Amino acid sequence: MKKGYTLIELIIVLSIIAVISSITTINIVKFKEKIEIIEFNSLANEVKSLLSFGKAYCRRNKVSGQILVGSNRRTITFEVTNKEFPITKTIRLNKDIEVGSNFKVSSSITSDNNNITDEGYIKSAGTITLTHKSNKRINITVSVGNDIIRSYESDEEEGDIIQ
Repeated sequence: MKKGYTLIELIIVLSIIAVISSITTINIVKFKEKIEIIEFNSLANEVKSLLSFGKAYCRRNKVSGQILVGSNRRTITFEVTNKEFPITKTIRLNKDIEVGSNFKVSSSITSDNNNITDEGYIKSAGTITLTHKSNKRINITVSVGNDIIRSYESDEEEGDIIQ
């Protein structure tokens, strides 16, 4: 009659547990990386939506607005200071993502940079670059005019046209 486990039985059980836990750990790390990439791409789509919303809002209400990048490089804002139709919509980026842009860095409308006209046209072209801590970047190129916003992910995509 056996009263306990042998050393070999314990080593085999511990080896099986170690193999299963290492597989699980590897999958959890890959899962977290995939979630970060999905969130990053979602943020790029959110920025494009903000730009499209800003142009549509200005066109619909016949007011001028502005796209602003926060001085901390963690926010992108669409702002209208017209007294009849004021609005401020801001996208806040998490700590892993930074925005680079040749758009004006400011918090109020003080010049003609980044303006959206009352017809919904962007006055000056520019690029908004979102950079993730893993060095993944997405460039959102905004053309002068009304209809074109292109998104390039490390220059591998053709880009999309939002109308």
